[in-house]
Amino acid sequence: MNSSNPLTSVAIVANLTKSGAMNVANDLKKLCQQNGVDVRLTQEFPCPKKFLQGMDACFSVGGDGTLLNILDEAIAHEVPVAGVGLGKLGFLATLSPEELSTSLPPLLRGEFKVRRRSLIGYREKKGDEKLALNDLVVKSGLTGRLGRFSVFCGNERVADYASDGIVFSTPTGSTAYNLATGGPIVHPEADVILMTPISAHSLTSRPLVFPAGINLQIEYEKNSASPDVSADGREAFSNAPHFPLEIFVSQKSFPLLETIGHSHFRVLRNKLKWG
Repeated sequence: MNSSNPLTSVAIVANLTKSGAMNVANDLKKLCQQNGVDVRLTQEFPCPKKFLQGMDACFSVGGDGTLLNILDEAIAHEVPVAGVGLGKLGFLATLSPEELSTSLPPLLRGEFKVRRRSLIGYREKKGDEKLALNDLVVKSGLTGRLGRFSVFCGNERVADYASDGIVFSTPTGSTAYNLATGGPIVHPEADVILMTPISAHSLTSRPLVFPAGINLQIEYEKNSASPDVSADGREAFSNAPHFPLEIFVSQKSFPLLETIGHSHFRVLRNKLKWG
């Protein structure tokens, strides 16, 4: 989809756990209808299966977590998503509730860009690929105790870590948990995976950056508790996964809808209070 195609049908996903989400969703629906755009609105969260099927775009009303919960549906149906941010530190929001009346009509007319954000692909041993837009986090299975992990790149050992865990992050997720654990901020168009230890026992344990096209594996010390694994803040597996886990830059990508005047660096300056 390019900026010459106006939107004719959109989905709206409202996260009612966020204060004011329904009011914003209703305002959004009204503005769309006033501009001749068909609307499909749900209060179910995460959104129902196939809810985005046949839609030109989706508006996610909530914080970054709301948008992340639409990930699989958006990728499955190739529907670009625009976040309407109600959170305080969201980096993925395209629009704010205050600017809907001025920013939405041009967007509906087709004045937007679709940015392809890279994804982490991950799988357990002999499992199917799963996806994360922000990060995959492997943490010690015992609260208050260090985990012991080994990371490999292909057949080569990278390092052994004694730490609370390890964050594997996309460039999009570099401003999330990765940043809080001391990892670098990376431009969203970079095609890399970041690996940042969490509270590592050794001061020489530092973040690493790996290019697309390589496969990482993480293993843990067999006589310790099975690690907790989360993807984008949710449980990564329905049952305890079989290690080693494989982690890589997926060949799939996430379509994020942005306004024409969007600036990644302006967002960073505003959110991080840079000068």
